[in-house]
Amino acid sequence: MARGPVVIRGLLHPACGPVVRVHVDGLGSVRGVGVLDTGASMSVIDRDLARELKLESPGAAEWAGVTESGERSLAALRRTRFGIAGDTRLFELDLLEAGGVRRSVAGLDVLVLLGWDFLGACRLVCDGPAGAFELQLPPAPRGAHRRR
Repeated sequence: MARGPVVIRGLLHPACGPVVRVHVDGLGSVRGVGVLDTGASMSVIDRDLARELKLESPGAAEWAGVTESGERSLAALRRTRFGIAGDTRLFELDLLEAGGVRRSVAGLDVLVLLGWDFLGACRLVCDGPAGAFELQLPPAPRGAHRRR
């Protein structure tokens, strides 16, 4: 029997919008939250976490934030597998490494910001008046692995 798409439902966080519970795997596994960052073209992982988990670096990438100066920066890429609570798969992704991600939202342990490199294969619906969201993951996204 073919399994349909996995749908994750949650509440919009007042400071950062949609968040999902995640675990990031490397040399060990850490649990926290991932912010669904629709303004980011690439996903981001906390620098200290990437180093703690000894994540492989396949290189670096140039990126630019929406700032007055429009300056571009170079950041290490970190390859990781991560899971989203409510789904049994592991997703493999190269994420930009950046400092301060874990402390970016008061009261939350933010491990990753999931950008369009991940969200582009998903369906995300935000209901502002209800303060809720729905994230539909594709049935077989590129780079997905089953947990053993």
